[in-house]
Amino acid sequence: MQAEHGGNILMYENVLDFSANINPLGTPKEVIEAAQAAVMTSGGYPDPFCRGLTDALAKRLEVPQENIVCGNGAADIIFRLVHALRPEKANLLAPTFSEYEAALRETGCEVSKVFLSEKNGFEVSDEICEQLADGGADMVFICSPNNPTGQLIGEKQLELLARLCRERGITLVSDESFMGLAGGGPSLAEHMSESTAVLCSMTKLYAVAGLRLGYAVFGSSEFAEKVRRSGQFWSVSAPAQAAGEAALKLKGFEERTVKYIGREREKLCGVLEMKGFMVVRTDANFLLFKAYEGFGKDMLDQGILVRECGNFEGLSNEYYRIAVRTSDENKQFIDTLSKITDRK
Repeated sequence: MQAEHGGNILMYENVLDFSANINPLGTPKEVIEAAQAAVMTSGGYPDPFCRGLTDALAKRLEVPQENIVCGNGAADIIFRLVHALRPEKANLLAPTFSEYEAALRETGCEVSKVFLSEKNGFEVSDEICEQLADGGADMVFICSPNNPTGQLIGEKQLELLARLCRERGITLVSDESFMGLAGGGPSLAEHMSESTAVLCSMTKLYAVAGLRLGYAVFGSSEFAEKVRRSGQFWSVSAPAQAAGEAALKLKGFEERTVKYIGREREKLCGVLEMKGFMVVRTDANFLLFKAYEGFGKDMLDQGILVRECGNFEGLSNEYYRIAVRTSDENKQFIDTLSKITDRK
């Protein structure tokens, strides 16, 4: 079985995982306790509409509750959204998260790519926005911060793309799963229309990858209802719903996370650049860098798993992505990196 994503730690023994982009502070105890308590209700079905969780999200985000759909991670909602609308043609960035294309291909959709350029640091320019909203597309997926490059899409570019899609009748979906870990930034939420959706992952920010939890905010209740009716009826387990509600009650967790990541990210950036690797400057909790083909195997031989990025369209086998982890773990990565590069 071929693994296409990071976090495949069960394939190895005694390996430190830098391939999965999860909050380095770990799962808050309040979230764990809420999920544990909810296990006691597992004899019955979970609320298929996630009413407690969507109510809490609606109050926090100041949007109508009926415009929110929760799912088994953001990836679940991607597939449900595509199956609900079944677009004939979609435009995507490249490189970007592979599940957009996987969902679109599953429904027979024609997929076109707009390639980001290494020369300008993989940034989304005005020209890129024009290309995304061109070519007779029914749907456009964007990702901000983009995975695996890590940059936020600028406010000017986001406004331009939202306007072009609205004028041309294109459904625009923005995956903002890493926004909380970046400390915020320009969001499609400020440019919503009846054919827009913003995807969010609670999995990443609150480190509940094993529970799986995500949600989407739609520009209209009608759009949300189409997606709500797509896919399985009970898409979010009772423990995951309870974990989400507990996470939304936390005070200061996101701020501590962003501060910690920023400090550790700069350490890793500095060392990678000092070793002569080209690092793509990022707003997220992960780093994309260009090393050499075989770097991933060299690190794995020393007990550290990194994300090899050669299977991202638009990237060569020299590209790798690492997560920002704890200070001690990042030091272990740096020490291992030095061991490998010093002997070359």
